[in-house]
Amino acid sequence: MSVKSFAIAAFALVLGIGSQSAVASPVVVAGDTVTFGDGPGTTGGGEFILTINSVWSYITFCLQRTEYIDYSNTFNVDSVNPYTVTDPAVNGGDGSGRDFISEQTAFLYTQFRKGTLAGYDYSAGAGRVASANALQNAFWGFEQEQALDVNNPFVILANNAVNSGAWSGIGHVGVLNLSRGGRNNYTEAQDQLTLVPEPVTMALLGLGLGAVAVRRRRVRG
Repeated sequence: MSVKSFAIAAFALVLGIGSQSAVASPVVVAGDTVTFGDGPGTTGGGEFILTINSVWSYITFCLQRTEYIDYSNTFNVDSVNPYTVTDPAVNGGDGSGRDFISEQTAFLYTQFRKGTLAGYDYSAGAGRVASANALQNAFWGFEQEQALDVNNPFVILANNAVNSGAWSGIGHVGVLNLSRGGRNNYTEAQDQLTLVPEPVTMALLGLGLGAVAVRRRRVRG
């Protein structure tokens, strides 16, 4: 059985399935568990289905290419940050290994999450596969996982939005830092994008949630 490969210290984008609003879906917090399913895309990345606590699902895109996930294990959400963890400097990491997401990545994710990303074919079929491939490559390019393709339509779209001032910052976009196992078999896992609430909303969530705290292959660049 073929399993589409993709990297684990990978950053992914998530889309609440059936959601109409970029901030209407439930949010993922540290302590949650996630599993992955396959979706359109043939780059070794592309769309993946991320299921939270076996209850609700998002569409995800991997961003970093230095670690792995699979479709059979359950992964733990260790933290939610505006950056991926333990990324080498060659891939954009700072002295502490943090790789902060770019404004362009946040813009593309937000538009995809809303279902309004210009040029993305959301219908089933070959058009969606092509769109997933192009968007995945844009994410990898902006996050310095591979050379940035300036002719990629999503690269052009995001750069225009940021350079014109139509978009700035990272909005409601955050990163899930994941791991698999624990103690002696602890393995750092692919980082994923998610949506985070406004600061005041996060504070309110803290009041209610304070007590709750394979088969694969390497993606070649």
